[in-house]
Amino acid sequence: MKVPIKKYINNAFIYLSGKVLPKEFYIVKSGKVKIIRTNPILGESEDIRGAGYIFGIIQCLTGIPEEESVKAITDCEIFIITKERIEELFINKKQVILKILSEYSEILRKLDADLINYNSFSASINRKEKIFDVVKKYIHVNQQKKAAHLLNSIINEFPDDPDIQKKAESILPKLERAQVLYKKEIIYEQKIPSDTVIFTEFELANYFYIIKKGKIKITKLRHDKEILLAILGDGDIFGEMAVLNDKHRNAAACSVEDTELMVIDKKGIDKLPPPLFKKLLEFLSKRIWLVQQQLICCKLPSVTAKIYYLLTSKVKQVIHNPEEEFSNSFIFKFPVKELYQMIDFDYDERRKEEVSDFLNDKNIGFYWDSIKVKNIGNLFDKNSYYFSRALIAFNSTLNNI
Repeated sequence: MKVPIKKYINNAFIYLSGKVLPKEFYIVKSGKVKIIRTNPILGESEDIRGAGYIFGIIQCLTGIPEEESVKAITDCEIFIITKERIEELFINKKQVILKILSEYSEILRKLDADLINYNSFSASINRKEKIFDVVKKYIHVNQQKKAAHLLNSIINEFPDDPDIQKKAESILPKLERAQVLYKKEIIYEQKIPSDTVIFTEFELANYFYIIKKGKIKITKLRHDKEILLAILGDGDIFGEMAVLNDKHRNAAACSVEDTELMVIDKKGIDKLPPPLFKKLLEFLSKRIWLVQQQLICCKLPSVTAKIYYLLTSKVKQVIHNPEEEFSNSFIFKFPVKELYQMIDFDYDERRKEEVSDFLNDKNIGFYWDSIKVKNIGNLFDKNSYYFSRALIAFNSTLNNI
């Protein structure tokens, strides 16, 4: 496979903010580049990288321009790879694709950590002690199935550790029964009923999953409660972060309804067909982009601004060019209760006024399992209005510090 190389002289821009061509990404062959990211909420950051660094791929695979510029700070040689050649890259340069996936996984892990802004486990205690700390937290937030699942998992992981066995078996009888899903196969399909725990935090990762049909909820412990990170549906991929970096899980997954999964052992990652690898890359790119938007959302000072920002971000994640579909409707496959969980908003009658504008929005219909937007353009207009107001309030707060 011959990959085109382009030379850039010192101080030349490789691309400017919002100007990335969505059909190609870049790998530094030689030299150094500076990545400048600007955001009105998150501020500005700079990063200097050298040979082997991959950039522009999230924009390439999502088709969403980023507020990011890249500049050569030495004379550089840059590989240029089009989106159409990703499958070819996997076949001929598999190590490059594996490197991309590994870097993606680390980016997501750091972003998720920033998103929850929480680390409830002391670095001074070992993993076995941390596991029982997680079990206690699951019991505290009334997630007994997850506590039982994690205990069963560590019993299987440490069969020769009598202390682990004794401690786990002393807690299990008090909990609701939970089964650990496990087969000695590289790739297989599995049907699971609603409310089945697939994995929990701090469990070792041996598999990742593709949802053939159904719905999966991804959650994370935070202080004295569990927060909702995402609701995933048909075609989505989950569990890949820990698998790619051979680390423990940093979130839990549970079925919301009867679900069919394709289960893939980490040993079979490089045995996947190229189209599925490309799908995995595209999904990870969209996940990274959405978590970046959630970080911005968390910093917005008003609940209504957070809601509209998150909803429009989810539309952008699904629709390549939302401006072309502004007159169309859109259905979010989660109810308003789960939307509130995603922005960590505890709704009750005393806080109803904080979301009254949203609840009275005639462009939005609320159903027991979904939210329907009648006109995408109106949703984006509302987001622009509330985001601009939130930005004024945000800057005012910064100026008063």
